[in-house]
Amino acid sequence: MKSKFFILSSTLIVFIISTTLLGFKSKKKLSIDGVWTFIEVQTVKPNGRYTSTYPKESVAIFSDNHYSFCWTSHVSTIHSWQIADSVKLNRFNQSIINTGTFELKDSILTTKALLAMNPMFVNGLAKFKCSFSGDTLILTGLSVTSSDKIPHPIYAGGSHIVNKLLKVNSKPN
Repeated sequence: MKSKFFILSSTLIVFIISTTLLGFKSKKKLSIDGVWTFIEVQTVKPNGRYTSTYPKESVAIFSDNHYSFCWTSHVSTIHSWQIADSVKLNRFNQSIINTGTFELKDSILTTKALLAMNPMFVNGLAKFKCSFSGDTLILTGLSVTSSDKIPHPIYAGGSHIVNKLLKVNSKPN
């Protein structure tokens, strides 16, 4: 009798442990490494309404905890090294450029700009919630602050930015 009880108990314990272990699925690590292109940048107001910008030229690179964001919605028909200041200003006002280091932890991307087109953002931090919709990487802005912890005016006003990117290749050259 003790033998049957021991076998039954052992079998039950093995079954419970096996079922428990099989129930845990290893979570696939979120990876954003590679080269991406911006396909849409949304500015979302506190009421949920948004405006979209569709960059004409863009690249985002994530590699070895370094990143680079460059995009512009400006299109110029001028092909000359000598351009008017008004054309430069138009391009400047329709472009984002910053590069630095990043950390991705629990689907939260934190970037620290070491170089930025806007000097206010040098050594500043931007935080994004990372998610995927099919093959589109979605970076939903949580905060953008200067090195002095001054919030970007968009975020200070309760709005945020959503970046949508498509992968160009798996690793930068």
